[in-house]
Formats: sequence, structure tokens, C-alpha cells
Amino acid sequence: MHTTNCCLEVAVKTRRELDAALEEAVDLLKPAAMTGQVGISVTRLAPGRYAARLNADVPAGLTIEIWGSEPR
Repeated sequence: MHTTNCCLEVAVKTRRELDAALEEAVDLLKPAAMTGQVGISVTRLAPGRYAARLNADVPAGLTIEIWGSEPR
């Protein structure tokens, strides 16, 4: 997992690793999301590559999934 400015980039090699890795990323972002009253978006960037980030366009308390690139 790699962190950049309220964004965690997750890379996994197997489907088996995916759920745990994304859950961990979201759990790490939750305190900042609660403080900032924003939600979290999880974007699939490529097979095995995901980005979890704070997102003001997502209502506080929600996590959404996005398939494909997300505007930065």
C-alpha cells in the first residue's frame, strides 16, 4: 500500500488479497473522512490496482466504488 495526499494506492496480485487490502485502506481513511465530513471513493485503476481516497463529492459516512479512472 502506498500513501499520497489522503489517497491510498493498493496493489494486489490475487483476488484473495483484494477484499482485505481494500478494507484496510478504507479503515485507515475513516478517521480523516469523519473529521472532514467527507466520504471515501475506491477506484479500480487497472487489474490489481486500486485507489482509496477522501472524496468531498461522496456524502459523509459512505464509501463508493468507481470502475475506471477518476478525475483528480
